[in-house]
Amino acid sequence: MGALAGAFAAAPFVSPPVTRAAPSGRELRILNINIWQAGDNISGGIDLVTDLIMSTDASIVTLTEAFRGATDRIADALKRKGRTYASAPSDDTGVLSVFPIESSSTTLGWMTRARLTVDGKPLSVYAAHLEYRWYATYLPRGYAPGSVGDEFAQYGWSKLPNGPVTDPAVVQRVNIASGRPDTIGRFLDDAKSEMAAGRSVILGGDFNEPSALDWTAATARVFDHNGVVLPWESTRRLQQAGFVDAYRSKYPNPVTHPGFTWPASNPEAPVNKLTWAPEADERDRIDYIFTSPGAGLALSAVGLVGPRASIVRSKRIDENTQDNFIATPQRWVTDHKAVLATYRLTDPVPGTGSAGS
Repeated sequence: MGALAGAFAAAPFVSPPVTRAAPSGRELRILNINIWQAGDNISGGIDLVTDLIMSTDASIVTLTEAFRGATDRIADALKRKGRTYASAPSDDTGVLSVFPIESSSTTLGWMTRARLTVDGKPLSVYAAHLEYRWYATYLPRGYAPGSVGDEFAQYGWSKLPNGPVTDPAVVQRVNIASGRPDTIGRFLDDAKSEMAAGRSVILGGDFNEPSALDWTAATARVFDHNGVVLPWESTRRLQQAGFVDAYRSKYPNPVTHPGFTWPASNPEAPVNKLTWAPEADERDRIDYIFTSPGAGLALSAVGLVGPRASIVRSKRIDENTQDNFIATPQRWVTDHKAVLATYRLTDPVPGTGSAGS
């Protein structure tokens, strides 16, 4: 949508932080984080991201809102602290890796793709940041979605005069108009080629769109969904193609483990800077890590990193869900919560090297 010394006292990590230069080649720790306008909204933001990467012992990082050269700036800061990460930057997204990056591409527009090899396994890692306008998840909550050229455009991001829009067909139409599902379609075409070449695929990013697995009948009357059940199209296409959503695969119940990643209650930012729908419960899980079908990556742990509190109706609310918070830093860099997933490398499953949309 300063340094971090001692910041991880609130909760344990999935496995203890270590000081080695690179993790074991048989384990991958993937960190996905939106760093909120290059980390510039919080004092010492680049240092906060750098120390977060070190403290989580992330081996691969997918960054969004990495504007103004932030990906390379973070890589430089890590190097000054004795940790070497290869960098694949763009004007918005970026990939950092303790493993050498063999090539990178930004031809998909909304994504950075980095190719690397881990313990003999070729990987293609994508960092994605999809269109933030046409934020259709606001319609059932009674707010305009910041769209352009449709019946809601005149309202910008304001409260809708006629209240919530609860027709799923209208919500989905606005969502598709964002172009996010088309971007995922192009990703799937690109990933299909990567997989055909024997590469396993990892996708991390801020989709600015909820999951098809989250707006279900079970959540229809909570979180201001106002009765709407919707197979959000971007994640639906990924699921149809066999891609696995790390958090939801580990925690399938969207009521007990909603996994909200936005809006996070950053204690160093005023509430009015953290909410775009000030009278609504706008919490959603919009930040993800996906792996391709048969990727030979066995998920061993996944959780959230960031403040336990969220913003609900302009108030800081401590979550009382059963979500797995891997760590809750004392200082935080962004208005999102991060996702950290740990995988063990296994042999790929034969006959699964394809994807479709």
